[in-house]
Amino acid sequence: MSFIKDHILSIFCATFIIWCINVFLTQMKYKKKGVPLTGTVVDYVVQSSNYFPVFEFEYEGQKMKVDSYQADKTNNGIGTTDTIYYLPGNTKGVFRERDLKPKLWMIAGIVLCLGVIIIDFGFRK
Repeated sequence: MSFIKDHILSIFCATFIIWCINVFLTQMKYKKKGVPLTGTVVDYVVQSSNYFPVFEFEYEGQKMKVDSYQADKTNNGIGTTDTIYYLPGNTKGVFRERDLKPKLWMIAGIVLCLGVIIIDFGFRK
């Protein structure tokens, strides 16, 4: 129990790094195995003050509506089109082309967390 107490910040940092790696791997999976399609925003799903666009697109002759994994700041994009990546058979979500790029805050967070972990375990007695 004292190990957890002594290294709680490092444990949180390691959890953040694992979460970021999971997000990167999911994005890579969509980019490599997903089908690029043109989707139109037809609605928004509001969750915790975040606006997740609902895209309508056609795949193999079937019209589908699927939420995006990434939220928008506002809900004024109805009718706009975007390139999306859809994994066949997955109705949970899609990624937009622009959302597949690594986010600067995630990269900075990983570097900062690695620094905290190195300092915690490397320089502590």
